[in-house]
Amino acid sequence: MRTFSEILVDFYQTRPEQTALTLLLTGKEDQPVSVRALLEGAWQYTAALQAAGVKPGEVVILILQHSADLVYAYFGAILNGSIPSIMPFLTEKLLPERYRADLAALFSVTQPEAVITYPEFESEVRAITAQNTSVHAVLLTSQVTGSANPADIRSAPGLQRQPEDTVLLQHSSGTTGLQKGVALTHRAVLNQLTAYRQALSLSDQDVVVSWLPLYHDMGLIAGFLMPILS
Repeated sequence: MRTFSEILVDFYQTRPEQTALTLLLTGKEDQPVSVRALLEGAWQYTAALQAAGVKPGEVVILILQHSADLVYAYFGAILNGSIPSIMPFLTEKLLPERYRADLAALFSVTQPEAVITYPEFESEVRAITAQNTSVHAVLLTSQVTGSANPADIRSAPGLQRQPEDTVLLQHSSGTTGLQKGVALTHRAVLNQLTAYRQALSLSDQDVVVSWLPLYHDMGLIAGFLMPILS
């Protein structure tokens, strides 16, 4: 049994030009992302997390809209050996007061080490993290540069993680109260993906199309992680 980071780095070395995913964004042309682009974009976030002192095994909260930034930040946290958790971004569909209260409560329960978000959302995050002493770093997408050397990917801290280690934190929908965090290991997720692939007779020539949000369990596991890690 391998880990997420081992699979990703192996793909980077053996099939870098293969398309890992295609982003479909309203009003924009489809954006194919190769394995090389995915890993090198993620590596910039890994470097930013390392510079901020975020260690393997620590939780990193991602408050980002669906975009290349979210994709790179997610896998950047994994390459760092950290535990990413995507939380919904504040939109017109959510009541701001309820959103802030729920986010503060989730921070209290999750005890994240770091948060990654946009510059324009920094004040919202700072207001919440001021009440939570576990958060030691708020990283902004504008601060993540292309200065990290892609050749260093083979030294990613995530490569030292074990299959039994937690790889991600997934939250329930919260329909019966505050969202419940579920810690999933590399082994648990990869076993689920193997079962999915066998049930669907999935090959590396297949395409999975999903419109589900990545903080949704089906959107994250079946629509995002399965096609990339397969």
